[in-house]
Amino acid sequence: MIISDYKSSNWNSSQAVSTTVPSPDLVAKTNRFYKLPVFLSHPTSNTLNDVQIKFLIRLMEELKRELIFPRTLPNTEQYPESTMSSIRTMIYSSFGMVTLNLARKKVKVTETNGATIYQNDVGTEYWTGSYFSFIEPAMAYQYGLPQLFITEITVSNQDVYESGGILPYRVLVWDSTQGLESIDIFFNSIEWKEMLENWTAEVRSGYFLQTQPPFQYTGENK
Repeated sequence: MIISDYKSSNWNSSQAVSTTVPSPDLVAKTNRFYKLPVFLSHPTSNTLNDVQIKFLIRLMEELKRELIFPRTLPNTEQYPESTMSSIRTMIYSSFGMVTLNLARKKVKVTETNGATIYQNDVGTEYWTGSYFSFIEPAMAYQYGLPQLFITEITVSNQDVYESGGILPYRVLVWDSTQGLESIDIFFNSIEWKEMLENWTAEVRSGYFLQTQPPFQYTGENK
């Protein structure tokens, strides 16, 4: 039937293009179709270096290939409420959580409160990430969202990942010391691919469970 249509006397190449290639305007309006929304927590872009930004962009591309739509504040969403209320809205309207903890500032301990546990910390240096890497995944955990954590190697022992923190959840470490090459190394790794597929499966399962109708008819022979 398709071949005969192509041989029709009224057929021309311009018609073929118009019926097989979607309008760019339509594509732009529907670019979220079939993409399940998830909350992507990451430091504000103006606090990141070029390599970190490229890693973030690659992460978003990887999620979109899985038909997952990464939502962030304020890049993709903006609400007229306070920051905490906006985070809560994002979590309640998402089906998964990705936390990207990246190094931002190196600090040096100059003084402590005198507690014995801190007596050897004076003079030590370490990198810090975003304090939202504590808040946002903790709120998502309370809501029960599937979680996926990625941390830069320089902050792998700090923030949400320090002893007593959010471990042993899915924590992937990005070794940024190898520069731009490290981005391909990370996203081509079996560890990343396995974690991504497992997490994506949980996101999709949660989506289907939450969008099922409250009543489902089952026949007598079931």
